[in-house]
Amino acid sequence: MCPYCGHDYRVPAYSYLQETISPGLRAVFYILSILIPIAGIIIGVIYYAKPDPESKRVGKNCIIIAILVWVVIAVLVIVALAVSVAVMNLLQMVAGVSFV
Repeated sequence: MCPYCGHDYRVPAYSYLQETISPGLRAVFYILSILIPIAGIIIGVIYYAKPDPESKRVGKNCIIIAILVWVVIAVLVIVALAVSVAVMNLLQMVAGVSFV
């Protein structure tokens, strides 16, 4: 800090260490978030905690992708169960097959 004018010449500690996330690494993170949602959540939390906005954006995207994958899986499981119950009821009505 300049004793005469008060200008702060100090550089923030993280500005010179700030690394950009390459598009390839970003793609790997997003693919991991799709294939292994818990890994996406972990990566997302780690990168969201970093101070630079690019890391925060990538972290938030990983978390959102992982949560969306879980929601899609839950919907698909519910639909599959509903379809299987409907097919069993249809077979029971048409062919007289008992599943109990």
